[in-house]
Amino acid sequence: MSIKGFRLLCIQLQIEGKKFLRIPFPVPLFIFQELLDCFLDLLTIACFFAPKVPDLDSSSRITISSAKVLVTMVMKLLDSLTGDDPYDLVDVTTNKVKVLIQVR
Repeated sequence: MSIKGFRLLCIQLQIEGKKFLRIPFPVPLFIFQELLDCFLDLLTIACFFAPKVPDLDSSSRITISSAKVLVTMVMKLLDSLTGDDPYDLVDVTTNKVKVLIQVR
């Protein structure tokens, strides 16, 4: 494993002149990607047994196939987040609040 691929998500929040509240994402992003990849494999197997269209009597319109597509999109998003050098994802400052989200 290279250090270049090791990315963490850091969130900082400052409210009205108070000190920064720093929240590092506890799981490195590559481990989260591996967990999603395993979950995608389980969804692929479940798609063989689940119906492709939602049940009209059900309160939820989400199917296993749509969950599989959603997990695939999240994995592509994580790939784009971890691809480059460290950067600031969000840096917003207003009168009373400052929000900073970094990928390091």
